[in-house]
Amino acid sequence: MRNLFLLVLLLAGVAPLQAQTPAPGSGGASAAAQPAAPEAPATTVPPVPAALPMAGPSGMVFHTIKADRTADFEAVMTRLRDLLAVSGNEVRRQQAAGWRVFRQVAPMADGAVLYVSVLDPVVANAEYDVPRLLAEAAPGEAAQLYEQFRDAHVQPTVQASNLSLVVSLVPGAAPASPVAAPGPGAKP
Repeated sequence: MRNLFLLVLLLAGVAPLQAQTPAPGSGGASAAAQPAAPEAPATTVPPVPAALPMAGPSGMVFHTIKADRTADFEAVMTRLRDLLAVSGNEVRRQQAAGWRVFRQVAPMADGAVLYVSVLDPVVANAEYDVPRLLAEAAPGEAAQLYEQFRDAHVQPTVQASNLSLVVSLVPGAAPASPVAAPGPGAKP
């Protein structure tokens, strides 16, 4: 379970805290009795690249789910929907507005059920990896939700496709453009 928690933290871009031990020969003296070390200059940590970025303008993510775990998958996706809808992050709310999950009516030949996330429009280069989004939005629930999500899948990976409109059968419809992520200075 500890390894799963560390994985979720890593996926969320959070480094796990390590217990500090006194230096050898220090006898465990308190920090108050020791002179303060010079403060190191602040460093900026580069953002963790998105695990499942979509370039758009539209996209699809395919999830092959075990027949007896469809309720678990749907519960996780419903929780994600609820979290994104109330997010203080404008990008996450834009993602939710264009994210729909479909279920194939007939099961596949092996009994598994195909779900397709349709992303239209895509928020360009935003994170669409469900476990990372859950870790960001609900750190206290992330490990349990990740287990549900992972265990529902037939395979540990999903298939994602960036799509561009070639032909629209709707007269006068123009090809969609991806939604641009807010520029620098905008609240993420």
